[in-house]
Amino acid sequence: MRNLIKQKVSVIMNVHNGEEFISEAIDSVINQTYQNWELIVWDNSSTDNTYKILKSFNDNRIIYFKSDIFDKLYTARNKAIDVSNGDLITFLDADDIWLPNKLEEQSKIMQDSEIDFCYSNFFQINKNSRKIFPPKAYYSNLPCGKIYKNLLQKYTVGILTLCLRKKSIIKFGISFDPRYSIIGDMVFVLKLSEIGNCYASQNCLACYRTHQGNLSKKKVLMQVHEMRLWFYELKKFGKWNQSIYKSLENLTNYQRARGLISKISLLQTIRIIFKIKDLNLIFRFLIHYLIYQLLKINMFLKKLNYKKVENL
Repeated sequence: MRNLIKQKVSVIMNVHNGEEFISEAIDSVINQTYQNWELIVWDNSSTDNTYKILKSFNDNRIIYFKSDIFDKLYTARNKAIDVSNGDLITFLDADDIWLPNKLEEQSKIMQDSEIDFCYSNFFQINKNSRKIFPPKAYYSNLPCGKIYKNLLQKYTVGILTLCLRKKSIIKFGISFDPRYSIIGDMVFVLKLSEIGNCYASQNCLACYRTHQGNLSKKKVLMQVHEMRLWFYELKKFGKWNQSIYKSLENLTNYQRARGLISKISLLQTIRIIFKIKDLNLIFRFLIHYLIYQLLKINMFLKKLNYKKVENL
């Protein structure tokens, strides 16, 4: 237990106008069974009651930084890491929560000096902190070891479950790419997984909250744009392998199709479907497209009936 206590954990919490959920997120850190941590709250120019809420927590392990300028998320992540003092680095966004044993389990895992980072499964919850369907993000075994190619086939690392050595970040010379706004977590973990060795806990140790802010079409299309930029750079620097990146490319085309569903014609939709090249994703898109068209027809009929009533 003595060695376990020596590992100080830095919890990186980047926030911008997070008053709605941040109290629950901070409580989930305070309620950890493992108590040797510091919580670095990097406030990215919030204009709401975020600071007022933070002041209500009387805990000197919570360290608050207020940025005078608005940075992109991954610039802010890098700045928060730079001021951290922990042996281990973890991440918790202001709208997510941890289960009480998260840090204890991962601190024990990281006692193995051969492991550079670890991660786990997680639950999915709604705005009211209730589990949604499916409750678990992943049901199959999460990969361990050198997992770079596994993640390209199926990306399974939630940033809210990631735990890594600060020494490994320095040794590998990696950081978050500040150009991105959406895919920076994934690109960072992929870089880490190319070099480092990892362990995956099959247990759910955290809860990812889905709400309107992280499900918007604007964010989906921004993600698609950033993925295409990343693909372009891989090709430019000779790192592109069609067989390895095919799954991610198909998923990107699927997300693009869903994001554009209300803006494109039937012919354009068919063209996009042919770019997906994955039967499972094509089937999922067709179901989504059918539901969208039915809702569109239903809305049209309601408007028609409303006009008829008005004319009576």
